[in-house]
Amino acid sequence: MKKLNLKLKNKLFFWMTVLCMLLNCLSFTVPAYAEETGEELETYTEGIFTYAYIDGGVMLYSCDTGTLAVNLPDETNGRKILEIADGAFYDCKNLEYVQMGRYVRAIGESAFQNCTSLKAIEISDSVERIDRYAFANCPSLTEVKLPANITDISEGLFYNCIGLQSVTFPENLKNIGASAFYSCNLFDYGQLPDGLETIGDYAFAFCYAVSNAELPSTLTGLGSAAYYGCVNIQEFTVPAHLENLGTLAFLGCVNLAEYSVEAGNPTYIVQDGVLYKDNMETLYAYPCGKPDTAFTIPDGIVTIYDAAFFSAPNLETVTFPASLKYIGAGAFEYCTALKEVTLPEGLEILYENAFADCSSLTSVTLPESLRGVGDYVFYACDALKEITIPRNCRTIGDYAFGYTDGEETDENGVALPVKIAGFKKHTNINILSVILVIAGIAVLILVIIILVKLIRKNQMTPEEHEALEASELKEEDRQYQKILEDLNLPENSENHEN
Repeated sequence: MKKLNLKLKNKLFFWMTVLCMLLNCLSFTVPAYAEETGEELETYTEGIFTYAYIDGGVMLYSCDTGTLAVNLPDETNGRKILEIADGAFYDCKNLEYVQMGRYVRAIGESAFQNCTSLKAIEISDSVERIDRYAFANCPSLTEVKLPANITDISEGLFYNCIGLQSVTFPENLKNIGASAFYSCNLFDYGQLPDGLETIGDYAFAFCYAVSNAELPSTLTGLGSAAYYGCVNIQEFTVPAHLENLGTLAFLGCVNLAEYSVEAGNPTYIVQDGVLYKDNMETLYAYPCGKPDTAFTIPDGIVTIYDAAFFSAPNLETVTFPASLKYIGAGAFEYCTALKEVTLPEGLEILYENAFADCSSLTSVTLPESLRGVGDYVFYACDALKEITIPRNCRTIGDYAFGYTDGEETDENGVALPVKIAGFKKHTNINILSVILVIAGIAVLILVIIILVKLIRKNQMTPEEHEALEASELKEEDRQYQKILEDLNLPENSENHEN
């Protein structure tokens, strides 16, 4: 069965992401060198550390999990310590403090993940690369200074570091990876460095302390749900060079009341705090914290983008322009105050989940121009009891008019969606057309019968012709006799023969 996309597309997208992150948090990764080369590393133990030989020196392979503090030496056995292996300090729950040696150049994946007591770490200026989830789920970590040579903050680097309050960013920072600061509840990044180019999906999700989402003008890409749940953001200015603002970048930012656009941005346009693109042909994003209860979409808008009005709780009425042709996936999903919708002639497609979970929606008027209704378009609109589908509509998706009643469940007890009564197909049958069609069919049948008789007659032998004529004469005679009987007249065979 298809997943319930945004009554489940966005829900499932979010929860699957969280699940993936949790699985990452719980996994221990084999050191990269062993994975890549397929060779067993030669290791040796010295004190609480185990080291492995690599080109040019050694890497710290693992540490005694009961360790409280680490002051990593620069060298061991005359070899420089160049790297910290994947998972080297994984799950060292007693570890509170780390100071690295001055030659360390790389910190591996999940190197300090789940070090739940780690309060402070001094990262050497020599470090050039920190792999993903290196400090994930270190809830006691409060501040970090990243070395100057770091240009990329990797995926999930500080994932779920709920106590993190301050990070010193390197001046040459170019990219912040997906979920890099996910659920760092106390973290407010302040000012990001000029030169930053991309911010990944969910990068600052659930960073409740972030109140100013000001970004450098050099930014070109902002990922989907980048600021998910950042409830203190009240406005956002699109940077001058931003070309790709991800879908639902500000999902759950319930106090975001307006967008603005920095001068020089060629992609996005703002009008009355609402974001547009494509020369005002696409309504891209409506701030979900906007207090207005009614909104009129400007003339000339052809497309309402995916999730453009997603979870705008104050909207009760929306007026649509005659120019509108497409309403994107989840465009009005969870607009729980929306009461009635009259869609304009010219609209062609309603994409999946367009009005799903609009729990106050009682009336919908669909135009004759509508050609397709996607999956779950009016899913879980519990107050919507009847709707007429136009005769030109050729496609209706799964559970376009459905809901979950809790009575039908799968093998795990999860409620299944059901289709509900009360929705009808508009037929508008033309009686005259039906009569003409039937008459045409009758004439066609008559012509076929005549043709068959003519063909059969032309194919007869002389003997068959004589037999047919004799049969016809006998039939005429029978009919003549019947007439005489009806008139009570005697038969005059002579006259009859004449």
